[in-house]
Amino acid sequence: MAETQKPVLCGAVAADEDLQNPEHTERIEAALATTDGHSGRSYKVHSVTKQVVAGVKYTYHISFVNDESGQQYKISVWERPWLKEKQPSEARIITFEEYLAKNE
Repeated sequence: MAETQKPVLCGAVAADEDLQNPEHTERIEAALATTDGHSGRSYKVHSVTKQVVAGVKYTYHISFVNDESGQQYKISVWERPWLKEKQPSEARIITFEEYLAKNE
């Protein structure tokens, strides 16, 4: 049986159901390494989205294992691989912030 591919809409936000993808793990751990006190902590991924812009923007919602507060965090990773050689600091831009989860 042939696998059906979903149409790709440039600029549209698409959910990624593969929360265990090693590429996501690498991005999240790189983001946590830029924070004060979160590097190396165990975490749980709640959701992943991907958006094609000038590059690709990945958004992750995570919480830390053994954190009884239930606080979630939002990590955004904007990747523009064509800038790696000429402007390496602009090739991957990472933001990390507290996220107020809405009742689902």
